[in-house]
Amino acid sequence: MIPLIYLSTLLRQSVHDSEGRRLGILFDLYVSPRETFPCVTALVVRSPLNTNTLVVPWSQVHSIEETPITLKVRQDEITPYTPQPDELLLKRDILDKQIVDTQGVRVVKVNDLKLAQIKGTARLIGVDIGASGLLRRLGLLAPLELLSRVLPLRLEDRTITWNYVEPIQVVHAGTSEQLAPALAGAGVGSSATVATGGVVPQVQLSVSRTKLADLHPADIADILEQLDAQEAGAMLERLDTETAADTLSEVELPLQAEIISGLDSEHAARLLAALAPDDVADVLAEMPREEAERLLNLLPAEAARQVRELLHYGKQTAGGLMTTRVLGLPQHWTVEETLAYLRRHADHLETIYYLYVVDDAQHLVGVVSLRSLVTADPQTRLQDLLNPDVIHVHTDTDQEEVARLISHYDLLALPVLDEEGRLVGLITVDDVIDVIREEQAEDLSEIAGTSVEEFTAEEEPLSWRAVLGRATWLAVNVAAGALLALLLNGLLGPVLRAGARAAQDPATLSGLLRALHSPTTLSGMVSLLPMLLLTSGSVGSQALGVTGWQLRSQRGRDFWRGFFRELQLGTAGGVLASVCVAALSWVLFGSPLLALAMGFGLGLTLLLAAILGLVLPTLFYRLHLRGSLLNAPLLDPLIAVLSVCAFLGITLPLLTGPLYAG
Repeated sequence: MIPLIYLSTLLRQSVHDSEGRRLGILFDLYVSPRETFPCVTALVVRSPLNTNTLVVPWSQVHSIEETPITLKVRQDEITPYTPQPDELLLKRDILDKQIVDTQGVRVVKVNDLKLAQIKGTARLIGVDIGASGLLRRLGLLAPLELLSRVLPLRLEDRTITWNYVEPIQVVHAGTSEQLAPALAGAGVGSSATVATGGVVPQVQLSVSRTKLADLHPADIADILEQLDAQEAGAMLERLDTETAADTLSEVELPLQAEIISGLDSEHAARLLAALAPDDVADVLAEMPREEAERLLNLLPAEAARQVRELLHYGKQTAGGLMTTRVLGLPQHWTVEETLAYLRRHADHLETIYYLYVVDDAQHLVGVVSLRSLVTADPQTRLQDLLNPDVIHVHTDTDQEEVARLISHYDLLALPVLDEEGRLVGLITVDDVIDVIREEQAEDLSEIAGTSVEEFTAEEEPLSWRAVLGRATWLAVNVAAGALLALLLNGLLGPVLRAGARAAQDPATLSGLLRALHSPTTLSGMVSLLPMLLLTSGSVGSQALGVTGWQLRSQRGRDFWRGFFRELQLGTAGGVLASVCVAALSWVLFGSPLLALAMGFGLGLTLLLAAILGLVLPTLFYRLHLRGSLLNAPLLDPLIAVLSVCAFLGITLPLLTGPLYAG
C-alpha cells in the first residue's frame, strides 16, 4: 500500500542537502496540473535566518516520505528552477480555498492535501475536506486518535480525489505577466507573486462543464447558493443558456438578482430572455429601477411588454405570482385543430394539462382536460367538450388564497382573470409551493416571536433591526418578570427576610449557606426566578423556532453560520436584559453587588438559552432522534432546567465571595 503524505505534515519540515547540511524549511510545493493527478515539480525552501527562498527542482529531491526531507545533491549543485506559467503552489493557491464537490453537490473548503510518492514521482492525489484535516493542522488529531481507542470517537475521512476537481483554469489579465486570481475566495483584480519574486498563477477549482451539466439544475442551484454572487455568476457562465436559465430559476430570489447584476449586460439579457416572464419580473423587482429598466430594454419587445405588465401587480397577489404564458383556445376550434396547434407550440407554454377556452373577447368560458381532448372525436368542437365551472382567481387575489385553492382542489394550475373576466395569466403548482413555504415561515415567525428565516439571511454585519426584533418580546417578558418580582417581594419579602435573619448563625453556617440565608440574597433570588424562567423560555423558544425552520428547509446546512448569528443575537439580548435586571435589583434591594450578580447571571443564562435552543434540536437531528424529541414540549422544560442551574451556578459563587456582605 502506497503511504499517503499530507501537506500539513510536510510544511515546515527541515530540508537537507546530500551532505546533511540544513538548507531551511519546506515552505510550499509546485505542481503541474497537466495530468489527472498533478506531479510535484519543485520544492520551495525558505531559510529561517533570512528571507531567501530557494526553489529546488524535483529531479534533485531524494524523497519527501522521510524526515528530514533530503536532496540528491549538495547545496552548491542545486539547479535553479523556473516555474511554468500554469504551475500551482499547493499551500498558497489551493489550501484553505473553496472547491466544488460534485459527488456531494456542495461547496467545501480544502483543509489539507494528500500526496503520494510513486516510482520516484510525487503526485497530488486528493483534498481532505473533513474535520480530521483541520485537526491535523492544529496538532490535535493524534491526541484524538488516542482517545478514540478507549472512547466511541470516530472522525470520518472525507476526501475528494483530484480527478473530481477539474479543470484548473489559469486566468490571464490582459497581456501582462501578472495573472488575475479566479479562485473562489480570492479577490478579483489583485495580482499574485511569491517570495521568489516570480509570478505564479491563481487558479479556479471547479467541476468541468460536462460534469456540472450532468447535475440536475436544482443541485447546481444548491452549489451556487453556497458561493457569493461573483463566484456563482462565473460558474453559471460555464453552462449553456438553457441549463443556466433552468438553474437560475431554482436559485433563491435575492441571490438571483445579485448574480444577474454581476453579469455583463448581453449575457444577463440572454439569460433573462430564457426565463419565464414571471421569473424575470421577480428578479427585476429586486433590482434598482434604473438597472431593471436597462435590462428590460435589452429583452425582445414582446417579452419586455409581458414583464412590465407583471411588475405592476403586488408581489403577494395572484398577478405578481402568475405567468403570462397561458393559452386561451377559441371555443369554435375542433379537437384536430387544437392538437395540431399544441404540437407546434407546446414548448412555449407553461402547462398543457388544462386547456382554457375563451370567447372572442378573451373572456374565460370553460376548461378542457388533456385527457378529454385526446380521447374525443377529431371533429368535435371545444365548446362541446368544455366544463364551464372553472375555479379561478383574479389578479388582486392574495397569494395565500391562491395556495389554499390549489391545495383544496388538488389543482396543477389555476387561471388568473382581470377585473373584466379576461384570461391574463396562469399560476402553476410549483409557484404555490414557494408561497406555502413563505406562509409557513410567517406563521411560525408569529408563534416564535422572531423571523425564523433570519438564520439563513445574509445580514453582515448583524443589523439592529434583527436585534430589536428579538429584544421586543424579551422586553415584554422582562416587564412581566419585573411585575412578578415586585409582587413577590411585596408579599414574601418581609417573611423571607425575617426567616433568614432568624436562621443566621455565622459561627456554624458555611459561605454558601450564609449567602442563602442572607435576607437580601434570599429575597432577590426568589423574586427574580420567575423573570428568569420567562425570559429564558422566550429566548429559547425563538431559537427553537429559527432552528426548526432551518432543519426543515435546509436539513441542517450552514450550522456554524447560524450558530454565530445566534451567538450575536443572544449576546445583544443578554446585555440589554442584564442592564434592566441590574437596575431593578438595585432599586428593590439596594445592594450594588447583588444587582451586579443578578444582572450578570441573567445575561449569561439568556445567552446559554439561545445556544441551547440552537444546539439541542440540531444535535437530536444529527443523532436521527426525530419526531417528539424535536418538539418544544420536551425542549422547553430542558432549557428551563439548564437555565436555572446555570443561573444558580453563576450567581451563587459571586454572592459567596469575600466582597459580598449580604
